[in-house]
Amino acid sequence: MNITSLKNRTWILRSVIASMLCLANSFVLAEDYLSRESEVANVKSQVMLETNAGDLKNVTGFPSDLIQNAERVGQWIETIDTLGRTRMIEICSRDDVWLVSARDSHCHPSDVSLLECSRLVNGCWQSEELAKLTDDHANDKTKVTMIYVHGNRTDLKWAKSRAIQFYGNSLQSCERPPLRFVVFAWKSEAEKARVIPDYKIKSSRSVTIGKAFCELLDHFEDRKMLLGGFSLGAQVVLSAMSEAELRAPSAKSGQYQVAVIAPAINSDFSRANLAVYPQNSLVRHTDVFVSREDCAVKVSEAINRRTNASCLNITDLVDYQGGASVSVHDITCEVTRRHSIDNYGRSVSVTSRVCDLLNEVFEEKDVISGRQVSAE
Repeated sequence: MNITSLKNRTWILRSVIASMLCLANSFVLAEDYLSRESEVANVKSQVMLETNAGDLKNVTGFPSDLIQNAERVGQWIETIDTLGRTRMIEICSRDDVWLVSARDSHCHPSDVSLLECSRLVNGCWQSEELAKLTDDHANDKTKVTMIYVHGNRTDLKWAKSRAIQFYGNSLQSCERPPLRFVVFAWKSEAEKARVIPDYKIKSSRSVTIGKAFCELLDHFEDRKMLLGGFSLGAQVVLSAMSEAELRAPSAKSGQYQVAVIAPAINSDFSRANLAVYPQNSLVRHTDVFVSREDCAVKVSEAINRRTNASCLNITDLVDYQGGASVSVHDITCEVTRRHSIDNYGRSVSVTSRVCDLLNEVFEEKDVISGRQVSAE
């Protein structure tokens, strides 16, 4: 074999390896891979989303027992999944599901008019005024409110589907009060062909979106709710908490409960704000769920170390000043390496603790004039 031939083979091998690494990274830094086949499968999804439970009899391909259940319970919704698959999720009749879209808010995070609100009714998303959601939270004390924020590389369809699948996996059957489940969606789909530069854009944006999330929270009359974030969604929540504490004190009662899953933290935020987060007076407690085998989290931490070697990791807060307000749950043995809320949502530890938190929020009591009264 001559030298030229050997060089050509070496070049081809390197090209193949580089292509494989690029593909692997696209999986690593995304919440899940939404294939083109899923978009084709969405045709069936859209038909289902526009059909209420009573009309399921007119749709072919659905089992009779599913139709009977749809008539008996609140509603069903078909969600998109990986590899072109779909999944039916039952919404309990006692629960409400809402969507707040902040997909245009990264340009003007303080403009609340950019937030679009919808409510799930008979499997369809119907537009509502934001005031309807906040009034519902204020006046209907029979339900506990949870707001969930998704992670990176997630478009609006994927945000709705994955959030509702998390509801189905973790919140549907656990012992908890009736739930007002609010999905907070932001613009995080891929914008750059190269994965690392694309991730950095969304990492920076998640901090900005935190300000818009804070604006949303300001419209609720109290802090009696659970805030959950997955991946870069965790950064959105932490940024909102830091932003809220910087503002003038308000008369709102209660403190937020926070649960973050597989958190990906922005390096600038880690350097400037993370160390003081445990002293945040607006947060009662923060539960952090991590897997040591999650490749996406490892890449996120590596990017932070390259940017600033001295920046903190959120898991370091347990041993940091004020660390009693932060608990870290290592669930490596309960989940796979896949960076997906669908994966983490099946963890027994996640399900159990999130349900405990919902019960704690529901039973929260205020101290008024030296006596305790129920949150209801």
